[in-house]
Amino acid sequence: MVEPYEIKDDTGIVLEVLAADDEPQGDLQGGPQGETVGETVGDTGGDAPSDIVPMAVPDAQAQAAVSIASRGSWGARYPDGDLTLTGPAVEVFVHHSVTAHLSADASIAAEAEQMRALESVGQSRFGTGISYNVVIFPSGRAYQGVSWNRRGTHTGGRNSTSRSICFAGNYETTTPTSAQISTAAAIYREGKDRWWTRDAPLRGHRDVSQTACPGRHLYARIDDIRTGSGSTPPSPGEPDGLVVDGFWGSATTRRLQQELGTTVDGVVSSQSVYWRDANPGLTTGWQWVSDALGSRVIAALQARIGMDSGQRDGKIGPQTIRALQRHLGTPVDGVISRESQAVMALQRRLNAGRV
Repeated sequence: MVEPYEIKDDTGIVLEVLAADDEPQGDLQGGPQGETVGETVGDTGGDAPSDIVPMAVPDAQAQAAVSIASRGSWGARYPDGDLTLTGPAVEVFVHHSVTAHLSADASIAAEAEQMRALESVGQSRFGTGISYNVVIFPSGRAYQGVSWNRRGTHTGGRNSTSRSICFAGNYETTTPTSAQISTAAAIYREGKDRWWTRDAPLRGHRDVSQTACPGRHLYARIDDIRTGSGSTPPSPGEPDGLVVDGFWGSATTRRLQQELGTTVDGVVSSQSVYWRDANPGLTTGWQWVSDALGSRVIAALQARIGMDSGQRDGKIGPQTIRALQRHLGTPVDGVISRESQAVMALQRRLNAGRV
């Protein structure tokens, strides 16, 4: 079994401890029964890797009250937990991440960066991606971590039968914002009879483990979360707009296909695998092959940005990327990096209905 991961302060106090359950891989009890679960209510159609299916929204009122940005919106890159869980959770635990503590007016890009940092911790320690189910920032915005029906590594020995609500930052030394408490209350209420049983208790991680988690200031507010109604702010990218995150995946491709009048399937077909690793900002929906034939949407884009007819081969590469960057007025280097300025400019244009 992988050893637990402890985060301590300068005096040796364990502020948070992450641990996996000592069980084999495979289907297991402990997640929502009878519904397709994955990216959450308020899925924003983001573009980083994700292989999960959007969950059904029970009614419009619930969708309005609880808005959680998808894994794709922040750029998830690693596995979505290690097990598919069935049956509702029987406990809910409040955690704090003890990572960078952002301000309440932090940008969506800064929050997405912190989500990827959290994911890297879980991946490096356990190989299963981000540890927590949902993460709430001081802004009150909430982001899906490990999906509700997948097992994380948040509460050792209880990961299979519980779910986690994590506050980003250190709440041993900092007070949670009212927006965070409101969001957590809305999520806890929404999860009853959906992600956990109606009578599933809400507890602090410290109640079942040798840790100060979720920090004394947040622990003091658990009753407010348990009894509050609350609401969540709109997810990044709502309503109906692309998340401007600089990752070009299926959502961006679909909008581009709509704009250019090609088949709308979110797929950029038959692209040379030679250019894949050099362009990490190209994420979901890109088909990388050794003998590329090209894609209609890329050929249409090449025409739109003014490339000569002899250059319109439907294939992404340095020549096409440079032409796109010049067209968009961003730095020209022939590469689509993570959080690419060119992709952000493209996403803004697509949100405005133009290329």
